[in-house]
Amino acid sequence: MGLLALLVVGTASTSRGQWIETTIQLPSQASARDLIYNHVSNKVYTANVPDVGMPPQRSVTIIDGNSNDIITTIQVPEGPRDFCHNSVNNKIYVANYYADSITVIDGQDDQIIAVLPAGDGPRALCYNSVDNKAYCANEFSRDVTVIDGDRNSVVASIPVGATPRVICYNPTGNKIYVPNAGSQSLSIISGSSDSVIATLPMGNIPRGIVYNPQSNRVYVSNYGSDNVTVVDGSGDTVLATIAVGDGPTALFHNPVGNKVYCSNVGAPGPGSPPACTVSVIDCSTNTVVDSLPAGDEPTAFCFSSNNRKVYWVNEWSHSVSVVDAATDTLIRIIPLANPPVQPVDICYNPVNERVYTADRLTYSVTVIRDSVSSTGLAQHVVVPGESRLYEAAPNPFGAGTVIHYSLARPGPVQLAVYSANGTLVRRLVAASRTGQSQTIWDGRDEGHRHVAPGVYYCRMQAASPTVARKLVKTE
Repeated sequence: MGLLALLVVGTASTSRGQWIETTIQLPSQASARDLIYNHVSNKVYTANVPDVGMPPQRSVTIIDGNSNDIITTIQVPEGPRDFCHNSVNNKIYVANYYADSITVIDGQDDQIIAVLPAGDGPRALCYNSVDNKAYCANEFSRDVTVIDGDRNSVVASIPVGATPRVICYNPTGNKIYVPNAGSQSLSIISGSSDSVIATLPMGNIPRGIVYNPQSNRVYVSNYGSDNVTVVDGSGDTVLATIAVGDGPTALFHNPVGNKVYCSNVGAPGPGSPPACTVSVIDCSTNTVVDSLPAGDEPTAFCFSSNNRKVYWVNEWSHSVSVVDAATDTLIRIIPLANPPVQPVDICYNPVNERVYTADRLTYSVTVIRDSVSSTGLAQHVVVPGESRLYEAAPNPFGAGTVIHYSLARPGPVQLAVYSANGTLVRRLVAASRTGQSQTIWDGRDEGHRHVAPGVYYCRMQAASPTVARKLVKTE
């Protein structure tokens, strides 16, 4: 019998390189402004809008995560601006900023299911996995649209403050958080009742938000007052206000060490300033512990769970920064190309260890690949509330396969094994588990026991974020 060992790649991987694998050319005049990764179907979606003076290309392009091929491009109403993914029903929601609507796309067959009405200027989306609902912040009508994930219908409109532009979800408390840039406040919405349960004061022009599942806290960047507000997820109170750099905007939670990264962009636009910074906040003390160098206007972040690296795009420096998530040290800056490449968003594919950037002015998506070591074990960072994969034994490709895992919260589970190039080798039986440290096995399809030795990946899809771990078949 073959033996499969579960290897967890840690900080030793930071010495290996990243490279631009390919550039995916989008349809003519399709300028990508936003990206999302669908972990259920292993697809990447781009929201495309026209530039000034260009033909009206308003669409969503769907990319195969294994092959990097464009599957299709779907025409949507004007101004596709933001995405969220319904992992229960495998649906993608698209906020159509100028059309005041939300497009619902089937994540399996890539067809439009519905176009639903929203408020004025739908700007940002998040998904409530507890109640299977999507929430859309509408910038100009001062409200949040609520969509039933099963029925594809609008079920509520919740008044909030002025100019809501971003939104996030807290699965621990089943709450939705909406910073109101024009009201200097934060609206907290109950996911069960779809009503505002608290409104907290923020700094000047709250512009970014992120949820920290390790501490059950929410961090809000205040662009005009150069600080970050920390909100307790249980008591709905302000815990701290942290001074950061000039013009704090995008926020990102780094689970390695429980840190929040905050991009400080100064005045927006090229050359102002020519070099920006990223503040590193220690979430145990709510203090800034480091300031990382960045290019011009760091705009969006993503995290490699396999290699424990943080990536961000430098919008006006035409580059991507790669940082060791454990030590907060800059590994390298990847130049995308000479101007006018303008990367405005980024997302991560854990199955194929790829990072994608939305290149606004070149109508393309850059694909960055990273190597994954087959040597050197490191202890997995155990994050409270994180879904985890442990090990597989004794024979992962034959009868009696056992894979141990735990869930952040109850829900359906699927396990799939992929080769190093992303080819599906085996999909293990789906199950619904309500406890912790459960096992799953499949004794069917004996022919798979003869899979050649090599590097494989196991991906766990659950109600919580996807977990991908490396596997090595040694004999």
